[in-house]
Amino acid sequence: MTAVLSTIGTVAGTLLQSNAEAAQYEAEAQQAIVQSRVSALNYERESNAIKERVLANIASSAARSASGGISPYESGSSGHYLNLASLSAASTDSRIALNNAEIARKMGKFQEAQYFSAARTTRRFGKIAAVTKGAINIQEMASYSGGAQK
Repeated sequence: MTAVLSTIGTVAGTLLQSNAEAAQYEAEAQQAIVQSRVSALNYERESNAIKERVLANIASSAARSASGGISPYESGSSGHYLNLASLSAASTDSRIALNNAEIARKMGKFQEAQYFSAARTTRRFGKIAAVTKGAINIQEMASYSGGAQK
């Protein structure tokens, strides 16, 4: 009777252990998604800050041009070229930040899928390990009881 209870305990313990490991992988999957969303939001904030700075630069350039007697919006003026250069650089930097945000989101989804896959595999192999350990215990019990009868 003790051997049967031991076998049941071994099987149950193996299943509980694999389920706990799988739950840990699932928690890591959720954490990966949260982390990627935070990273993406930070990159989007960076993009917005770049846009705000370029608008401030353009306003400053327009004010300086106007104070010097130059039309700030006249095509071909130095103020116009400064604004175009600022816009071009800001556009590139902003696009890079938004691309980084998209990469962060995709990496989070990739990591989530990896962790969920690991959780499924852990549960499957936990069941196989439990059955195997139970079968080995039963075989050992049979060999002990068979050896005692000889």
